[in-house]
Amino acid sequence: IVLSFVTAIALALLLNEVKNVAFKKTVQTISYLPYFISWVIACGIISQALSPENGIVNIILMKLHIIDQPIGWLGKGNLFWMIFGLGNVWKNVGFNAIIYLGAMTSIDPNLYEAADIDGAGRFRKMWNITLPCIKSTIVVLLIMNIASILNAGFEFQYLLGNGLNIEWSETIDVFTLRYGIAKGNFSLATAAGM
Repeated sequence: IVLSFVTAIALALLLNEVKNVAFKKTVQTISYLPYFISWVIACGIISQALSPENGIVNIILMKLHIIDQPIGWLGKGNLFWMIFGLGNVWKNVGFNAIIYLGAMTSIDPNLYEAADIDGAGRFRKMWNITLPCIKSTIVVLLIMNIASILNAGFEFQYLLGNGLNIEWSETIDVFTLRYGIAKGNFSLATAAGM
């Protein structure tokens, strides 16, 4: 929640400061495009990017001489939730930023003009005008995100979970499917689902 919340606000603040409309629209479109693809396709893209054979992440890290040999990212269980967090941010940050950008459009431009006269820079205007003016939107979205804190997810964990990271990737929903429904133990599936 914290990672996706902070990145969405940061992206919205940065996009709000961009004056080149064509660049702003391009970045906005590219950032919210992943929201409209399914988790199946998103997990396929993530799996391909993290592949030890030809994944772009390993290629870049090897070209920068950060690592000597490819890493099997999805085979390291302790990295699973970091990958989940970053994948979730990649998929949702653009759409969440749109909500904050919408709230920023309701800010009175006279406040920014007054700050310019007072000699405030861009960062000072973001900190003292933009963030306080969208505070109510931030609070409402934070409450809505906290309401879903008990939902650990299913699709990402099921699609990218494997025998090497099962201790970290198996949630109650995945457990219910594997040991309850798949094995015909419907009473266990019902109890775990409850």
